[in-house]
Amino acid sequence: MKNTSKMIAVTALATGLLVGGGAWGYQVTTVDAAAAQATGEKGKAATASKAKTVRVTQSGITLEVKKAVFDGNLIDISIDRTSRGLENSFVYNGAGEGSNPMDEGSLESIDVYINGKSIMELGGKTLGQMPNLGWGPGDHSESVRVKITDASWLGDKGYVFPDKFQLKLKAKLAGVDKPYIVELPMQKAAAKPVVLKKNLIKQSGSITLEFGKISLTSASSRIQLIGKGDTTERLSRIQYEVVDDSGRSLDYLIGFGTDQNNKAKALYNDIVLTPIHGDAKSITIKPFYPEMEVPDAASGAFMLDANGEIVKNYIKDLEMEVPLK
Repeated sequence: MKNTSKMIAVTALATGLLVGGGAWGYQVTTVDAAAAQATGEKGKAATASKAKTVRVTQSGITLEVKKAVFDGNLIDISIDRTSRGLENSFVYNGAGEGSNPMDEGSLESIDVYINGKSIMELGGKTLGQMPNLGWGPGDHSESVRVKITDASWLGDKGYVFPDKFQLKLKAKLAGVDKPYIVELPMQKAAAKPVVLKKNLIKQSGSITLEFGKISLTSASSRIQLIGKGDTTERLSRIQYEVVDDSGRSLDYLIGFGTDQNNKAKALYNDIVLTPIHGDAKSITIKPFYPEMEVPDAASGAFMLDANGEIVKNYIKDLEMEVPLK
């Protein structure tokens, strides 16, 4: 049987990939978002205060916010689960045909509210105009990492995070009647991101790729790429590998793309990656088409090589080196 990943190729105009790592020499503000501990009663909210932790407990399961950062590029939150007797992972990893139902305590869903309003109601009626939410495994089996970006890099109509706001997370766990509610005061980092714009345009056949801008903080690297030409379907299939001039890879935190916010139907890609090392002088963006398990399929599993890596068909004509000075 062929070795395949569980990642799904994109048929719409969105892609979200979740990982971590990296370093950059700028200070970022961390909100150790914390709370009066709501212990023992279902449905109570943990409200942020000057305490060092936010915890909420119900049905014998506690969720604790370990980190809540808003660096200007994204909101990045880590939550741990603790309980007695649960051996399953916090983030359910058994999705797919023939998989078992979720075990008790597994994370079913997360809803996000900014200043009391659902992110699904912010910015407009289309996905390309509202904040983008992604979540997946954290740094251990009892952890989840939640990432949220606004739509400000997706054209000219997207919702923009305010500098300061109240964030509410509503997390639903399998086997627990009521959702966990955690409220966190968020404020953009005091240190401004380093934002660079470069006039870089590459072309391959009928596809043109333009570098928009990059925003660098100690917590993340945010890149805007604008694709034009060809069909929307082919443009949206392009993925991006990013390495610095020493060959160090930047991992995806979250990404989204849309052509909804401009009349020219250009595909705006907003990609947030792990931070760039402070000694890097440049990065190279390497566009590629992932090889599919089913050849030429528009969706499905990516094919992996013998080392467990996605088989990539690089588009050399679209590759671009971006100086960081």
